[in-house]
Amino acid sequence: MSFLMNSLPSEIISCILSRLQIRTLVSCKSVCKRWLGILSAPEFAKCHLSLSNPGLVVYQFEDDEYSCKIFEFDDVLELQNHDLHYNLVQKFDPRSFVTSPDARIVIQGSVNGFLFLRDLSTQLDSLYICNPITREYITLPHPKFIAQDAYDRDYGFGLSSTSEQYKVVCNNYQDNATKSGECLVYTIGTGSWRSVAPVDGASQSLYSSMGVFLNGNLHWLVQDSHGRHFISCFDLETEIFQPFSSLPPYANHFPDSRSLSVLHDCLCICQNISWDTIVIWMMKEYQVKDSWSQRYVIPIMFQTTSEIMYPIKVFKDGDILILWQDFELFFYCYKSKSTRKVDAFEMVHYSGWTEAMLHTPTFVSLQSFCSEKVGSF
Repeated sequence: MSFLMNSLPSEIISCILSRLQIRTLVSCKSVCKRWLGILSAPEFAKCHLSLSNPGLVVYQFEDDEYSCKIFEFDDVLELQNHDLHYNLVQKFDPRSFVTSPDARIVIQGSVNGFLFLRDLSTQLDSLYICNPITREYITLPHPKFIAQDAYDRDYGFGLSSTSEQYKVVCNNYQDNATKSGECLVYTIGTGSWRSVAPVDGASQSLYSSMGVFLNGNLHWLVQDSHGRHFISCFDLETEIFQPFSSLPPYANHFPDSRSLSVLHDCLCICQNISWDTIVIWMMKEYQVKDSWSQRYVIPIMFQTTSEIMYPIKVFKDGDILILWQDFELFFYCYKSKSTRKVDAFEMVHYSGWTEAMLHTPTFVSLQSFCSEKVGSF
């Protein structure tokens, strides 16, 4: 097979290989020097990324052990076992480059194969961008806040729509309602943070504090000083907070259990409406208030109290992958109308935590950000 392939022009070989999954391409790099050269080219990495489908990153901590695993999906209808959807591509421990001895690392975003990590153990926020496939990382400078008595800080990571710049955004909420908050922006490749006008009226975020990236914007679910919830929307191109349509007209049950996420390229809100049922609202047309619709009503086979649910993916067979707070991953089976745990991830016990989100593995190197100091792990 490799002999026949090598008789083809490099452009044709690159086109064929760009349609393969990451885990296959890792093996292809060992076939011959010619293939290695093709697969190592920046042009190939960009082409492959444009054709790739999102996979999954699962990050777990328990008993001082960290494990970050990258999976690809096999989203086909004939799979009988839900665990067969997931194929392990890469596994790594972020402490190989996060040097704090008491590191408490969380994932704050994933865009085009780059993970945005935050170490919560330090007084000043320690922030990193890494690519698990190329095993590269960038350490961002500490953001310097005007006020140090911040009630809460939210981060987001996204890609601007026109200039295609990768940006990290930090919202610094104040515990004193008479003070305005702060918003800082870091464009990857510039080496410095910039201050921009903060979101108006937000006193704090809800528990789902990670910025949700969609349509070139970052979105947070926040509340004002009166406890009213709304979505703050930050345009990564203009670096301005924009007004966003109101939340869907759901009942006020367990209001703090609401979460914001993306399904089918639509913004969605998930909320507990009882001790054992959650609903998922989807905004079918972006920024159109009347397009909110109650898309899923999901019975949970365990009591959730007010823990937050984060829908991650809807499979072709109708099954939905969901993260329960930071405890574990489970899926809702569309055919049986029941929920089950996903054994493929070797879930931790309640003494640890689990994070999961969509992630598209890529060969694109962080070296493309020329002004950043890129390390390897």
